[in-house]
Amino acid sequence: MRTTGSPARCIAAALVLSTAVLGSCSPAPEQPYCDALVSAEAEWKDAGASLADPASASRFLRTVTRIEQQAPDEVRADWKALHTLFAKFTVANPDLGALTAQLKGFQSSAKRIETHAHETCGVDLGS
Repeated sequence: MRTTGSPARCIAAALVLSTAVLGSCSPAPEQPYCDALVSAEAEWKDAGASLADPASASRFLRTVTRIEQQAPDEVRADWKALHTLFAKFTVANPDLGALTAQLKGFQSSAKRIETHAHETCGVDLGS
């Protein structure tokens, strides 16, 4: 059997191909974030109920913190904003009047997170 090309070329080609194959098997950089979103998906849908009780809000805030730590750069600031919002519900009788003025910014962050989660991870946080 005769091969074409030098042995060095064949080895180089084999290395390039094996690197491409191995690289495609490694997890995507967003995978830990997506995994955190999937594990929190049900809790996210019940966020309103969670925020009604300070103890439940604290548990929900821990989930948000875990997601925020895994969040990619493009939505990390949005998760930080929601963390700030949800933290306000961990106390008895939160000042909802003060939140009203800030709500528009929080809604924008939530929308960006929802869109990114759907596009990047296939997770629907909006339902």
